[in-house]
Amino acid sequence: MAWFGQGKDTIEWEEFRDDVLFYKWPGKEIKKGAHLILRPGQKAIFYADGEVGAVFEREGNFDIASEIVPFFSTLKGWFSLRGDSGMRAEVYFVNAKQLLLNWGTRQRVMIPTPQVPAGIPVGCNGNLVVAFRDYQRFIQTVAGVRSTYSLEDISERIMGELSPILSEAILGKQQMIGVNALTGLQQNSRTISKFICEELDKELSDFGLGVQDVNILAFNYPPEVEAMAAKVAGQAFVGDVGRYATISMADSFSTPNAAGSAAAGGMGLAMGMQMAGQMMGTMAGQQNQQPQQPAQTCTACGMSIPQGAKFCPGCGAAVTAAPQQTEGDRFCPNCRKMVSGNFCPDCGTKTV
Repeated sequence: MAWFGQGKDTIEWEEFRDDVLFYKWPGKEIKKGAHLILRPGQKAIFYADGEVGAVFEREGNFDIASEIVPFFSTLKGWFSLRGDSGMRAEVYFVNAKQLLLNWGTRQRVMIPTPQVPAGIPVGCNGNLVVAFRDYQRFIQTVAGVRSTYSLEDISERIMGELSPILSEAILGKQQMIGVNALTGLQQNSRTISKFICEELDKELSDFGLGVQDVNILAFNYPPEVEAMAAKVAGQAFVGDVGRYATISMADSFSTPNAAGSAAAGGMGLAMGMQMAGQMMGTMAGQQNQQPQQPAQTCTACGMSIPQGAKFCPGCGAAVTAAPQQTEGDRFCPNCRKMVSGNFCPDCGTKTV
């Protein structure tokens, strides 16, 4: 078992980029006196005869002959010493640190709503954590045919699948959603991100990788739609909602390219009309609840007195509270005094 005549090797990976997922040690055999050096955040995978033999995760400097070979001897002869040629095996180093990938939709996804069936454009961005799931599959599908593999390569795969996954996450099993739900996506970001994480994890499992967590930082809309949403929100502080909605529609029709696109203009119009209708309905309900004040008439000259006036505008007489009228009461046609009989008790004028 002695490995005479063999040179010394150091099996290690000196990382120069944080986004590289793995490094394949260029040697074909492990010689006598070789050492394995594992740095923080690295794992070493020994691969031979089409099988992953062992994965070493503890950082340190290990002697192959005294520390690694005895371990392999317990694996049912997975490694065999072949004379003085050393151990024939491949060593792969993988990046075990948290692999954080920033992502974002390349173009906005069209989400249909009852107000805009053609769809309203919605974009999204955030970050996700990539993790190794199956070293055997990763080596067979990626490491065995490529010398390097980085987060940029994974990003290309993820970006190609993201748009349909995001659309499905927003809509759920519905054909379309309302404008209010669409503009409130940030409130449901955790539910949406969980769905995206599960779907992307399935996509990356084909080559031994997966997605551990997905975070959504923001949803975004065209600038024209965001500006319209801000106007609608600010309209809560304006009294004449109907006039605002009318002017807004007129502006959108008279200003060239004001909406940027039919979808953007449709969303703004739908939001404006919906909010305006709700606020006008609320204001109308409040007005209907206000009690109607009875009109007042001067008891001296009979002229109508404006609400809240203290003196009659015709004769200048002081206004007194109108007496409570009961069934059968009437006013004298001459002096306008209230009478309950057929003749006025003050002037004697017949009242019927």
